[in-house]
Amino acid sequence: MRADNLVDRDGSTPLDPDQIKGIRFSHLTNMGELDELEDLNIQKGLEWLHHQKSSDYLSMEFLCKLHEKLFGDVWKWAGKFRTVEVNISKYRSYDVGPQLRNFFEDLKLWIESGKMSWDEISAEMHHRLVCIHPFPNGNGRTTRIYTEYVQKRNQQKVTSWKASLAHDPKERRKIYIKALQQADKGNFEPLIEYMKEKKP
Repeated sequence: MRADNLVDRDGSTPLDPDQIKGIRFSHLTNMGELDELEDLNIQKGLEWLHHQKSSDYLSMEFLCKLHEKLFGDVWKWAGKFRTVEVNISKYRSYDVGPQLRNFFEDLKLWIESGKMSWDEISAEMHHRLVCIHPFPNGNGRTTRIYTEYVQKRNQQKVTSWKASLAHDPKERRKIYIKALQQADKGNFEPLIEYMKEKKP
């Protein structure tokens, strides 16, 4: 697993007041500094995840613990649900808990029933978590890392996230967003293709 945020951001962009809320480091001034600290934290979180063998990984509690491990050194709210509304999600903040409980019940059913392919399970799992947008920030990275972890735990091939475009993050993210938008409409094929493309 890797810390892949699929984002091409200008590191010199100043942090705005909303971005600074809940941060553990008062000296940070721009996106580059924040990205560097988050990347270091994510590497620690991935090391923690690598050693997790418990059977309760298909749970809301495990997802929250993962988010805390990935971002807790940087953000005070890591591992806690968002309390504000965001345009990227159709769910209100008070819906996050119930939606996640429903999601994990569905995910267990998808895996146990064997009626869906792992391409379908992976795409639906990833899209559903992105839509719920449980945390104030770090949802995309957490969701991609969690998707890979569930695949590994079930002896499945880990998704590539369009690795052939790793050299072109803007184009890669554009295709990713379009695939998510198609999934919003019930068409998961673009997202499946994006996720399962062979590594170059």
